[in-house]
Amino acid sequence: MENQKQIPNAVEAESYLLGCMLIEPNIVDEVLNQLDHQDFYSKPNQNIMKAIENVYESRHSIDQVMIIDELKRMNVFEATGGLDYIYDIINSVPVVANIEAYIELIHQKRLERYLLEVVRKISDNILDGNMEFSDLLVQSEQQLMDVVNRQRVEDMRRLDLLTDEVIDIIEENKTKEGNLVGLDTGFQDLNTLTAGFKPGELIILAARPSIGKSTLALNFAANVCRAGKSVALFSLEMGSDQLIMRLLSTFSGLALNKIVAGTLTNEEMNMLMQAKTTINKFPLYIDQSSTTSLRDIRSKCQKLYRDDHLDMIVIDYLQLLSSGENRMNRVDEVGRISRGLKEMARLFKVPVIALSQLSRMIDQREDKRPVLSDLRESGSIEQDADIVMFLHREVPKKTEGEDTTKVVHSAKTELIVAKNRQGMTGSVDLIFKGAQSQFVSEKMLDRKNVEAK
Repeated sequence: MENQKQIPNAVEAESYLLGCMLIEPNIVDEVLNQLDHQDFYSKPNQNIMKAIENVYESRHSIDQVMIIDELKRMNVFEATGGLDYIYDIINSVPVVANIEAYIELIHQKRLERYLLEVVRKISDNILDGNMEFSDLLVQSEQQLMDVVNRQRVEDMRRLDLLTDEVIDIIEENKTKEGNLVGLDTGFQDLNTLTAGFKPGELIILAARPSIGKSTLALNFAANVCRAGKSVALFSLEMGSDQLIMRLLSTFSGLALNKIVAGTLTNEEMNMLMQAKTTINKFPLYIDQSSTTSLRDIRSKCQKLYRDDHLDMIVIDYLQLLSSGENRMNRVDEVGRISRGLKEMARLFKVPVIALSQLSRMIDQREDKRPVLSDLRESGSIEQDADIVMFLHREVPKKTEGEDTTKVVHSAKTELIVAKNRQGMTGSVDLIFKGAQSQFVSEKMLDRKNVEAK
């Protein structure tokens, strides 16, 4: 007969920890910051921990009498073992109690139980045979990643144990060209303000419609790829063919409308093929499924990260994403999404660029220059973002019979860095070359014009 296998648990450590909390209420803060009643395996211990949480939240001091009264109010006092069990856990506390070790063991066993639940669900899904293989893989990876993400973060450390690591980072950054700490944006003035797009940063790029935010995001991606870095691009509005045509236009110098229409001369086709050779070298990974699920995006990025093919993520655009949570109003959902994007940036240690719409309120103002409060569902996005950038230009008023196409397609555009946690705010002057789906630095364009003369 096989030995019965036991569900992972640390009941003894649970009892020791609860006893310590009842004897030394000053440790309750430390424990509740790391565990809750759901982390406990024993039902009586769960009840006592829940009672401690309730008393703590009501701002009363933790003592045996208050906990007993709370257990009675919860109608679980007898089911918990009554006075005998309360006294037993108090008397069981060792002379030398290792609080942190108990917390770590309880948390570890809770994770093992959760992992067991996930593995059983995966097994059931396989045996049921009701899911497509690709969906089964995606869901299984998401569930396993959720277990990984529930691991406890690294313990707090004293300042003097951290300063050497920071000095090492500063010394390493000293050797980089042009004070560039993060990825090269391709725009020198923007690099000066931001020191490049840095690992772990959530970068929001927002603008009114038709100002060129998708074009600039694609330019950022191309500039990073040109330096040999890998980019994951999720475009929820444009298909891969549209994105590739824009890249071909940018790197061939040919007008996008001619490429789309196919009205190219033999010479222009040669230019197009040269551009194809250039962009074929880019480690750019384009999502072709147009997924709107934040979980799906994280799962796909996880695979690239595992294969060491992820240095930056671009998402066009934030308001089209879904958090996957039901019965949530849109403002709360956007908050969940922006926090999820920030978590992705930290998890994968890469910058995440997310495009965003602006509130329609800006159209009701005479001054159309964007400010932080113009971000649609702005509170959570502004709070989670490390960098917030706006693209802005004055749209020319069209007089009767006037063609404004050329004006817009070579228009001066301001890139406003309105928030920058680790650097300066300011603005960068760009020229929007709409025909080639490209932004160029106004300074660089002026320099080229002078050299041409």
